[in-house]
Amino acid sequence: MTADQMIALGSAAIALVSMVVTIWFSVKSSHSSQKSLLYSEQANEHAKAANAFANRANEISIGQTETALREQITSARQRMEELNYKMRDILRGRDRSQLSDEENNHIDSLEPSWNSTVENYLNAYEDACGKYLDNKTDRQRFKKMYIREIRNICDPHRKAYERHMHPESTSHFEAIWKVYKEWNRYEE
Repeated sequence: MTADQMIALGSAAIALVSMVVTIWFSVKSSHSSQKSLLYSEQANEHAKAANAFANRANEISIGQTETALREQITSARQRMEELNYKMRDILRGRDRSQLSDEENNHIDSLEPSWNSTVENYLNAYEDACGKYLDNKTDRQRFKKMYIREIRNICDPHRKAYERHMHPESTSHFEAIWKVYKEWNRYEE
């Protein structure tokens, strides 16, 4: 065998070995790529499951928040109604000028409690409206549940709330006013 033939044979052998090595690495790379794709798909499924779990936990949290707000508002309303009944029981449809001194003194003693109870009621709505504005409640359900009462609270003809809500510029119940304006901006 001549030197040229030896070189050609050596080159062919090197090319053959190079081709075998390339095929072997290509197969290994393909398997690794398939495994990587499989792991990626599994990770994606786990991420989807975790996201669904987080969404469900968020829904539960929103529900708990809404329940707590409802209980707070209901409790404040009940306290307000109880005091209102006590005052009505004393007045029995009469004007204050028609009451005895004892009855007037009793009404006078109930008025600070009444004012405090009204403020607590408005604070409950302020808290609820703040949660609404912070997207911590279901906005559609919140509006459906509270639109009438928010309108009543902001109504300038409602004597019970007038001292706390009007004029708007001096009211400390900013969240209530923001929600009221958001819901009623097209009706003004």
